[in-house]
Amino acid sequence: MRTLIKVLIGVVVLVGLLVGADRIALSTAESKAADQLANRQGISGRPSVTIDGFPFLTQAVDKKFDSVRLSASSVQLSGGGQTVQLDSFAAHLKGVRVSGDYKSATVDTGTGSGRLPYANVESLLGLDSRTTLGYGGPGLLRVTAQVLGQKISTTVKLRTDGNRVLVDSVGDIPGVGQMPGVSSMVSAAIGSKSFTLQNMPVGLTLSQVTPQPDGLALAFQGTSLQLVG
Repeated sequence: MRTLIKVLIGVVVLVGLLVGADRIALSTAESKAADQLANRQGISGRPSVTIDGFPFLTQAVDKKFDSVRLSASSVQLSGGGQTVQLDSFAAHLKGVRVSGDYKSATVDTGTGSGRLPYANVESLLGLDSRTTLGYGGPGLLRVTAQVLGQKISTTVKLRTDGNRVLVDSVGDIPGVGQMPGVSSMVSAAIGSKSFTLQNMPVGLTLSQVTPQPDGLALAFQGTSLQLVG
């Protein structure tokens, strides 16, 4: 009985050591991955990287990771000759294969999300200081402009075409019955607006834009991505 107890204790200790070694290796790998992605591929600063799955060492030997998550407080995008910040970016990457030296990686599929403040959307659309954007309700963006000394508001819907964001349709403009031509003038001005995002984070492509109270929510997706290198 004493021998059996000693064996069991030895097994428990060994398993604990293996699990500990696995977690240490995981933490080291996540830190190195964050270093590789720092200030690259649109990411501003050093992101947070989480490698899912257990045990980690088995995945490391195969150099293939089923699921990797990364997040960054700020991502830098460009469009229309200017640079803007995308806040609260997060991505989920599946089927990550790393090179022998761990300096580059390919990704089977990826999805992501982020938030673009309305002030940045105004800049990308080329709106002047007399025109502001805000949340207009589910699926709608509110546009408020100074026209002929009066404040006029309407809502617009957006759509995506690849990495391009376009105004899809313009809603009714209330209170312009005694101001001939104002409705068509505002519709023509905002209805022709669009912007194209470049320097997309980790090679993802824009798939959807959704107005939210705190900004424009962006959704990303992609396949066969080059993560680093």
